[in-house]
Amino acid sequence: MKRLKLFIAVLFSVLVNSTWAQDVNWRALTDNKKHLASLYFGADYSSYFGASYGYLLKNKVTPVVLGGEFTLPFGKQIIDDWKGKLTIQAEVWHNDHFSFTIKPSFVVRRYESPLALLYNTAADLSVNFGYLKPNWGLLAITCYDKNISTYIKNEKLKEYYPEIRDGWYGTSGGTFKFGLRGQYTFKSWSAFLTIGKHFGENFKDNPTLPFFAEISIQKRF
Repeated sequence: MKRLKLFIAVLFSVLVNSTWAQDVNWRALTDNKKHLASLYFGADYSSYFGASYGYLLKNKVTPVVLGGEFTLPFGKQIIDDWKGKLTIQAEVWHNDHFSFTIKPSFVVRRYESPLALLYNTAADLSVNFGYLKPNWGLLAITCYDKNISTYIKNEKLKEYYPEIRDGWYGTSGGTFKFGLRGQYTFKSWSAFLTIGKHFGENFKDNPTLPFFAEISIQKRF
């Protein structure tokens, strides 16, 4: 059982990568442009690329962006591993050019290797605070990614551990991320650069490669 738990933990560390793709410059939004489409690539446990889409909902309280993201790794067999996210984000407070945003997400991830096939569900929460103007901004970002459950279909691993069973396994792992994001907006285009560092949930079991970075280009229409 200890070996099985170690196996799940190692594979989970591969699965955890929280992209920041659907970023928003709240000061640059206009009523006639409600769609936000982005392309992005980065490095976070592995190198990856993907696309995202968001739809702006205006209301009397605060603007809200509903969105989705789909991420693939660079490599020869990119369809073996993927990640999808459903997101909702809102600017819950702002004062002049200062802004505070929250973004909860539901995550589904797939990972396949000769050892096993995994489907993972998770939830994450991102919080951003910083200085925003219509054409540029700088924010501090914090994200907590919490694993919910993982379905494991063992393949080659059964040759070494015949007692291993396929099925759903609940896990309690999680990661924190802290970083900075710079952004620049020109007309209906925005560019975002995010860099930061990972930490394990207990701030002790930290990843071997603790740093991450992402670049994204966004079109509003």
